[in-house]
Amino acid sequence: MPRTKNVTVAGKEYVVQERRIGELKQLVADLFPGSGGKLSEVDPTKLFDLEIDDVLYTKLPELFPGLTAEDVDNAYMSELEALFEAFVDVNFFGLKRLVTPLMNLAQAGAMQQATSAPPAPPTSRRAGTMRKR
Repeated sequence: MPRTKNVTVAGKEYVVQERRIGELKQLVADLFPGSGGKLSEVDPTKLFDLEIDDVLYTKLPELFPGLTAEDVDNAYMSELEALFEAFVDVNFFGLKRLVTPLMNLAQAGAMQQATSAPPAPPTSRRAGTMRKR
């Protein structure tokens, strides 16, 4: 049974439903031409070249069927964020559950490595000198 999540955008209720792997691959291929449906082939630097109107009025309706330009115009940005978060939650919940502990483990390892560095040698200018009095 696919996961679902309900989100309200511009006063309308949307049901975000989990998609099949093949559907996600096709969606990536449609949203990012040249990727071949592989997220690893998406060039993150190209995301900065996207036009905001293209994202809001073309890409979002591809991602969320039923979402119209009027809905986007009447939505708060927080509602669109909630819609996207719901998409990630229903489609990548397992990945999120796996990535979070891995990130915490990586951070803990980095912190431990930083705190277990060998102590610095003494830097006193007088170290090793003897004075006669």
